[in-house]
Amino acid sequence: MSLIQLEDRGSVVLVKLSRPEKLNALNLELRQELLKTLRDFNSDQSKRVAILSGEGRAFSVGADLGSISSDLTEDLRASFYPILREIRFAQKIYIAAINGVTAGAGISLSLACDVRLASPSSKFVTAFHSIGLAPDTGLTLILTRLGGTRFLDRLLLGGEMSAQDLEREGVVKVVDDPLSEAVKIAEQISSGPFKSYVASKKLINRALFPDLEEFLDYESALQGYLGSTADFNEGVKAFIEKRKPSFRGE
Repeated sequence: MSLIQLEDRGSVVLVKLSRPEKLNALNLELRQELLKTLRDFNSDQSKRVAILSGEGRAFSVGADLGSISSDLTEDLRASFYPILREIRFAQKIYIAAINGVTAGAGISLSLACDVRLASPSSKFVTAFHSIGLAPDTGLTLILTRLGGTRFLDRLLLGGEMSAQDLEREGVVKVVDDPLSEAVKIAEQISSGPFKSYVASKKLINRALFPDLEEFLDYESALQGYLGSTADFNEGVKAFIEKRKPSFRGE
């Protein structure tokens, strides 16, 4: 059974994460399927705009703890980062239609898109620290570049951001129906001076994310180290057992 729903609209493609019973948590199978989908889209010269969304009550709550390996560095480099690169560095335009809750790497992938639309009730949750980890999939770099220092406390300590919080900093645009608005914008982009839009994306990447690859190398090394700590093991165990973790700073 496919974990990605595709709707082909000519030069526009709707890509919907389809694991609603798990709030579209990114297990290995979903990550692999999403990466292949994005690579196929990016290599198809007839396609111009992709809309990313999630089925059900969430865009994506990020990594599925049941499918991460003992080597977090390798997990990030093998699947999370390639997905991020396909979105951010493609010569295509990506629109995120964000619904419900978005957490962890799900925030990273939504904010990596060129246009970011969120429903009024959308919530963005940084909960890495509850399992003894730090933000990953480029979130610290992407959010601070888009929103400045406004959300450093959420990145440092964890917490929740509303769609309105992010809109005030220009990170997302709040609309009543993100998917319908995304389709409208995608059709406008696709029928417009597309090469100029792609060139503009390249300029934005040069201005905001010229050091993204270097950052990801540093981030993955830190996350790999954290994945070897006692606090991470306790955090995951507590999550599975549905209890409060007992961290020791070790």
